[in-house]
Amino acid sequence: MNWSEYSTLKSGSKVSFAADKVTTKEAVSEVQDSDGKVVRAAEAKEEREFVVLAQKRWDGQTGEALSDSKREYSLSDLEREKASFDSEIARLQAQSDGVKAAIVDFKKV
Repeated sequence: MNWSEYSTLKSGSKVSFAADKVTTKEAVSEVQDSDGKVVRAAEAKEEREFVVLAQKRWDGQTGEALSDSKREYSLSDLEREKASFDSEIARLQAQSDGVKAAIVDFKKV
């Protein structure tokens, strides 16, 4: 995801976060033999819930809408990604500050 486009895409209803879930185990019915003895116990359906970033997609040739692209995110994923960008900003700011000092020295020559 190009996060610099997120606000524009969101305002155009082309991207959004949504709750999603997937079945991890189907429900199983109880099975009894002819004597009424349980040979297989009932088991409940199990699902896993998560948050996805859903992004609209289209066919480039026909313009026809395709199914949304979905990527699972957690809050810690987003916070880690932001921390990485913030670290890169700090590194670039230090580089910029170094060049600024060099320009001052250059102008003294």
